[in-house]
Amino acid sequence: MYQVYIKTESGFNRKKLGEFKDIEKAHEIIEAELAKDENLEYVIEETTGSVDIYGEMTTRVVEEN
Repeated sequence: MYQVYIKTESGFNRKKLGEFKDIEKAHEIIEAELAKDENLEYVIEETTGSVDIYGEMTTRVVEEN
C-alpha cells in the first residue's frame, strides 16, 4: 500500500492525499497535483506490513522531492 502526502508550508505537518495499491496510481495523483502547482513538495511512502511498539503501521519513503 502506498500513501501520498503533500508537505505544507510549515514543514511540520503534511496533508494526506490518499492510499493506493499500486505505485502507478500514486504517481498519477502526484502528476495531477504538480500540474496545479509545480513547486509542490510531496512524499510517497510504502507501508511495510508491520507495526511499531506503539501499534502504528511502519512505512518507508519510496520517493520525495
